[in-house]
Amino acid sequence: MPYIEGEDRYQIHLLPNTLGDFVEEENPVRVIDAYVDHLALEELGFQVYSGTKAGQKPYRREDLLKLYLYCYMNGIRSSRKMESETKRNIELMWLIGKLQPDHGTLSAFMKNNQTAIKKLFKEFTLLLKGFGLIDGQLVAIDGTKLKASCSKKQHYNANIVSKKLEYIEEKIDAYLHDFLTEDNRLKKQEITEKLEVYQERMHELQVIKEKLKETGENQLCITDPDAKSMKNNGKHEVCFNVQTAVDSKYKLIVDCDTVNDVNDQGQLYNMAEKTKQVFHDQKITILADTGYYNSLQIIDVVDESTELLIKPQKGKQNKVASGFDKENFAYDAINDRYICPLGYELPFKWNGKQDGKEYRRYTCETFDICGQKESCTSAKGGRSVTRLKDEEVIEQIAKNTHSQSNIYKQRAAIIEHPFGTIKRHLGYTYFLTRGLASVGTETNLICLAYNLKRLIKIKGVKDLIRLFRDQAHSNSNMHDVYLSKIA
Repeated sequence: MPYIEGEDRYQIHLLPNTLGDFVEEENPVRVIDAYVDHLALEELGFQVYSGTKAGQKPYRREDLLKLYLYCYMNGIRSSRKMESETKRNIELMWLIGKLQPDHGTLSAFMKNNQTAIKKLFKEFTLLLKGFGLIDGQLVAIDGTKLKASCSKKQHYNANIVSKKLEYIEEKIDAYLHDFLTEDNRLKKQEITEKLEVYQERMHELQVIKEKLKETGENQLCITDPDAKSMKNNGKHEVCFNVQTAVDSKYKLIVDCDTVNDVNDQGQLYNMAEKTKQVFHDQKITILADTGYYNSLQIIDVVDESTELLIKPQKGKQNKVASGFDKENFAYDAINDRYICPLGYELPFKWNGKQDGKEYRRYTCETFDICGQKESCTSAKGGRSVTRLKDEEVIEQIAKNTHSQSNIYKQRAAIIEHPFGTIKRHLGYTYFLTRGLASVGTETNLICLAYNLKRLIKIKGVKDLIRLFRDQAHSNSNMHDVYLSKIA
């Protein structure tokens, strides 16, 4: 039976192939080449070496950046795996001219250019805006958890430390009892060694306990102190919280951030401000889920050019069930009071301030006669309701979100597109580096790789190469004009 036969591996060709023959014209690797060639890396803050000093010659920063972008776009992050790819990957050989930097050089490039990589991502976002691929008309924000480079066994909180100390004390007591009742000298020596191990471990836990007490932190990761235990996929894991803002037009990432907040409630203002910086000259609509609901931050986010659609958090389950949730209390603006679901009055009591925001407090005075105090509140002085000075803003947002539910429903489809691609397609469900600064750099590279892949899909390889080369030519002309002026 005949088969399709391959070429003899020892066949000698009269006219040898070039690397370019193995990289077709529509190969995305050509876009990476054109994109990096049009960048002014020194202006972005990359460490650029002259190559004129004594010692080993450095690699060009352009070549290392091309290598990083190619690998991140293809699910490769480890510096050792990158080093291996340079020796076997024909596309990569074409891209960086058969260079083979070692893993130490590659790791140092990322470590030494963290700020520049962050700036590069922001520059790419402005490029997308210039191409008209993001318009800011509808931007969704959300967070996802990526596992930290830290074992769960190296994570501690007060409860974990107490349980471990209790266990060790029991073991020490048991071994001491065995030591006192044992006559064999070798057995006693063995028990002594085990006691020393447990005593050393007890000392380590005591140090951790004191550190938690001194810092006031609820938890501590020994391997990566910046990482926190968070709920991820229904279970608690040591993670970082990756925040993104995604434009609805082509599901491109507008901005990103990496934090160690265990939830999203404190990140609304942060991500909204990052989005505003990109679309500072126009009106935008931001969509956020209930996890971001923070009354104080909502007031700071909304302005003349920013509309926010966000669903309020549900009240406590028992109050919602009993009908005494705050949503069921009506505000009487004329008399400056609240009316409870049973019709009783909550008059104004006093002014207060929280996180720089003024609020008014209203307290029920007839809780002894309504007959529903136990269902309404556990406070001895009766039910109280607080109202922020700008509460009307929050109430208007709730109305807008309800009336524009057809727009708000698009939130999940917009924001989950990048997360699905990054975590399922590219396999980025965990970080390789440690510390907020380093994992933040990883996040910027991941999001840049995602945006670049999307851009290639949207515009096509040849059009993008032309756009990048035209832009590089334009930048070169502007540079020549600048030099002529200062000459």
